[in-house]
Amino acid sequence: MPLISNNFHNKMLKEHKLNIKTKYIVGNKILERNTDNSYNDDIKNGIRCEKDYYLNNKFIHKETMFDSRIEYTFISNEEENKDYRCPNCGMISKLKFFIDGCPYCNTYYNIDYTEKELGSKHHYDRILKSKTYRIVTLIVDIIISLVISYLFIKNTSRTFNNYDKSKIFIYGAILSIVLYYFFYIIDAYIILPPIKKYKDRLNQIQIDFWKRTKIDKTTFFNNLNYELGKYYYNKSNIIDYDIIDYTDFKDYTKDDKLHVDITMEIRIVYLINNNLKVELKKEKITLMRHENGTLDLKKGANIMQCYNCGASIDANKGKCTYCDSEIKYLQEWILVKK
Repeated sequence: MPLISNNFHNKMLKEHKLNIKTKYIVGNKILERNTDNSYNDDIKNGIRCEKDYYLNNKFIHKETMFDSRIEYTFISNEEENKDYRCPNCGMISKLKFFIDGCPYCNTYYNIDYTEKELGSKHHYDRILKSKTYRIVTLIVDIIISLVISYLFIKNTSRTFNNYDKSKIFIYGAILSIVLYYFFYIIDAYIILPPIKKYKDRLNQIQIDFWKRTKIDKTTFFNNLNYELGKYYYNKSNIIDYDIIDYTDFKDYTKDDKLHVDITMEIRIVYLINNNLKVELKKEKITLMRHENGTLDLKKGANIMQCYNCGASIDANKGKCTYCDSEIKYLQEWILVKK
C-alpha cells in the first residue's frame, strides 16, 4: 500500500519505468516488497538483505550490503482490505480503493500507520568490515615478508648489490603469498582487539545518547527517513538510497529547540542515461525537533484539511491545491536545511 512515507518515491520510479524489489529476512522466511506494488508482503521487524533493480522489467543491478541491526516494518494487506467509510460523502469501500482519493467525492486520503519502523536501529553489536581487514592483513603480510627476505639475503649473500636487492622483492612477494593465510590468522589477534574496543566505544556512545535524551527511537528514525526521502528524491537523478550505518549522534540546543547531528554511512543510487551509478559516502545531517503544529497521523487513512480554506490536502504535494497554502509539518523531527 502506498504510504505518505514512500508514495512520492514510488511515483518517481514509475515515471522512470523502474522497479525495486527488496527482500527482507523475517524469522526464517525471505519476504519481498516491490515499489510497483505488484508484490508486497506484510513485514514486521524485517532486516533488508537484498535489492534488485529493474528498468523496463529488465534486471540491471543488485545490492546486498545492508546492516543486520536496522529493522523495517511494512503492513499492507491487513490495512488495505478493511472496509472504510468516507466521512465526507459516506461511500463505503475497501481502504485500498481510497489510496488516490475517494472515488466518489475526490477527497484526498493520506495512508499511514503508527506501527511502522523505517530503518530503526534498536540494537548494537560489532560489525567488522572484512574488506578493510583484508587490506590491513595484506599490508602487514607484505611488510613482514619483505623484512624476513631482507634479513635472509643480507646474512646469506656475500655481496649486497642491486641484484641481491631485487631478490628481496621477489622473495618477499613469494613469501607473502605463502604466508598470507598464516598472517590472516595472526592479524586476527593483533588487529581485531583494538577494532573491537573502538566499535564497543562507539556503540556505548550511541546507547548513552538514547538513554540520556529519552528520544522516542521509532518516531526519530521514521521522521529521519521521511525527511531524507524528501531531500534526496527532490534531486532529479537520485532514485534510491540506503542507510548502511549510523555512526554518530550529537545533541544540542539552538534557539530553544533540540537539534541532533546524525553522521551516517549512506549508499546513494543515481540514474544517469538509463544506467545506475552507486556512491558510498559519509553524510552528516541535522534534525530539529518541531514541537508545535505537527499534524497527528492516526493508523490507516488520514484526512488532512487546509487550515486556510478547509479543503482536503494531498500530503505528498506539500500544499493545498485550492489556495496554495503550505501544510503544517507531518514530522516531529524535521531536516534543517543544509
